[in-house]
Amino acid sequence: MNKKILIALVIILVFICVAYVFSTNNKQAKGLVASGHPAWSPIMYQDNNQIVGAGPEIVKKIFSELGIIVDSRYEGTWDVVQEKARSGVVDVLVAAYKTAERESYMVYSNPYTFDPIVLVVKKGNAFVYDKWEDLISKKGVVTIGDSYGQDFDNFVKEKLTPVKVATPGEAIGLLNKGEADYFVYALYSAQNFISENQLSEQVEIMPKNISSENFYLTISKKSPYVNLMPKVNDLLKKYTEDGTISRIIEQYNKK
Repeated sequence: MNKKILIALVIILVFICVAYVFSTNNKQAKGLVASGHPAWSPIMYQDNNQIVGAGPEIVKKIFSELGIIVDSRYEGTWDVVQEKARSGVVDVLVAAYKTAERESYMVYSNPYTFDPIVLVVKKGNAFVYDKWEDLISKKGVVTIGDSYGQDFDNFVKEKLTPVKVATPGEAIGLLNKGEADYFVYALYSAQNFISENQLSEQVEIMPKNISSENFYLTISKKSPYVNLMPKVNDLLKKYTEDGTISRIIEQYNKK
C-alpha cells in the first residue's frame, strides 16, 4: 500500500476514535437522560415536562451514588419513549416489563417491584372472567405501546383485536360509551387514575388479575452508561434489602 495512503488512513482512524471518545464523554458530561410511561402511576407519570414517581426517584438515587446526574424528562407517549431508547436518545427507562423485542435494544436490570394487571370495566358491566379465553368474545381497549407481559402480549396478538388509544382517559371514554367491554391496565395505576379523576361511579376494577409482571430498570444498548448495569444491580439489591425501594413506592402510592 502507498505510504501516503496508509498515513492518511491512520490519521482518519485516529480522528474517528477521538471523535467517538469526545462524543461519549460529552454525553456523559451532560448527564443521563431517563424517561418512562407518562400515565403509569405510582411508578412513573408525567408532571409538566418531567417524568416523576417511584421509578424516577429510584433511578436518581442509584445513579447519584455512581456520580451521575439524571434528567428524568417527558419524551412523549410510551411508544415514542421506547423508540428513543432504541436509538439511544433516552439512556434509561425507569420501569419496563420484559419482552423479547425490548431485550433486542435494551439491557435489563434485576426486577425491583411487581405490577398486577387488571381489567377495568364500566360500573355495573362486570362479566364472568376466569381465563384469558373469556376475553375472545369481548371488545377490549389498550394503550399504544404498552406491554402486559410476554405471554399475554402473545395471546393478544393471536386471539384478540383490541382498540388502541393514546391515554387511559380515552380508554375510559370508550367504556362509558359502550364501545369497549374492558380496558387492560395496571392495578395501582388504575386505582390512582380512578381516584384522581373521581371515576368510582363510572368504572370498576374486575377482581381477578390478568397477570402480575415484574418491573425492571433498563439501559439502552446505545447508551454510554450500559456497562454500569452490574453496579446498578448491586445497588438495587442493597436498596431492596434495606427497604428503601419499598418505602419509595409506598410514598408515591399514597400521593
